[in-house]
Amino acid sequence: MAKPRDATSLGGEERAFPPTEWTWLLHCPQRDAVLAELCRKYWKPVYCYLRSMGLGNEQAKDLAQGFFTDKVLGQDLVHKADREKGRFRSFLLRSVHNYAVSALRSSKTSASLETAPDIGTAAEDPEAEFNRAWADQLLHEVLEELEQECRQRGKLTHWQLFQEWLLEPEMETNRAMSEVCLKYGVADASTAYHMIENVKRRFRALLRGRLSALADSEQGIETEIREFIAVFSGRPARK
Repeated sequence: MAKPRDATSLGGEERAFPPTEWTWLLHCPQRDAVLAELCRKYWKPVYCYLRSMGLGNEQAKDLAQGFFTDKVLGQDLVHKADREKGRFRSFLLRSVHNYAVSALRSSKTSASLETAPDIGTAAEDPEAEFNRAWADQLLHEVLEELEQECRQRGKLTHWQLFQEWLLEPEMETNRAMSEVCLKYGVADASTAYHMIENVKRRFRALLRGRLSALADSEQGIETEIREFIAVFSGRPARK
């Protein structure tokens, strides 16, 4: 006999593994649309990487735009892509670095050393800044999808509890769950915790679904999850 659905359950099925970014890039017939999506997805991480190399705001914007226009949308990136060399994100990062160094060297040939742009002293690790910006954006997209799903399933209160209890940085640390229950009309703290846990499970499923597009094995997905968590914990991920 099938187990009845819990009245507080968010529900939803976990997605099947999607094709990886490498698969979309190298084999998808709608490649232009894929390249445009890559530009949208990685523009901010690339910009943050360039800023952390010591470049100014406008210079980093220009180089980021040039990279995506010349290398990505120009499909030069596709011709040089080789999935055997590792993860797509690492490949993209190497390509950005090489593009920036080449562009800065070229600028020096047409300008004096006093006025030519150069890479300054980086205050942060550029690769760490790239990963942080990428993870921040991914987290925002997952939370946005989660909220939309909760609303569509008539589980707005689930989302509100999850958001206020776990996501609101300004919430008083000594605030009792009973106060939150009263605010949203939830019967008791036990029910509220159960509702929050359901949303947490769905969050993990949505996040795993997104990260599964970056790896083609269970081990690869687990590595992506550990590294995603490490970005926010400030500790390097264990291999």
